Amino acid sequence: MKIFTTTLAVIVLYTFTITFTQDYRQAQRNSYRVKYACEELSATAATFYDREKYSEGYTVFETEQSLDAIKDQVTHLLSVDQNGSPIDNSYWLDKLDYMVYFYDDSLNMEVYRDREFISSKPFSYPYLHEDLWTEYNTIITSPTVVVTINAGNPRFRFNLFSDKPDIIRSASHIWKEM
Repeated sequence: MKIFTTTLAVIVLYTFTITFTQDYRQAQRNSYRVKYACEELSATAATFYDREKYSEGYTVFETEQSLDAIKDQVTHLLSVDQNGSPIDNSYWLDKLDYMVYFYDDSLNMEVYRDREFISSKPFSYPYLHEDLWTEYNTIITSPTVVVTINAGNPRFRFNLFSDKPDIIRSASHIWKEM
């Protein structure tokens, strides 16, 4: 009986360890996926700029076009629908939420959350960007687009921790002249 009990305990422990490890690795892979999406979305948003202002020597972003491109790409990169809700066979449980910060030569920083205008305030270069959701802080020295995505809780099979942190990643793309 002692061998049976020990074997059963080892099997249960091994099953728990394998399941937890697999869940953690899957969460880590999807965290990298969100990071990649942030990098791609910030680079995409930075490609839309006012060409007339650019001919005058200023880089001013076309926010509406940038936000349209972000909304279109986020559905493909992260397997969500147009509203940010997870589609079938998606890793995500919660509605995806993202914020976009535009810093350009108009010297007016604009913040959008899911295409909705949140705030605007004047700034001057260099400027310390402080993200509202993360500890991502960077010095803005030239036109920059910062994208932060909150993908919600990871999908774990064992709910050992009631307070699981959300998967939140942020990235920026800096527009530098050559």
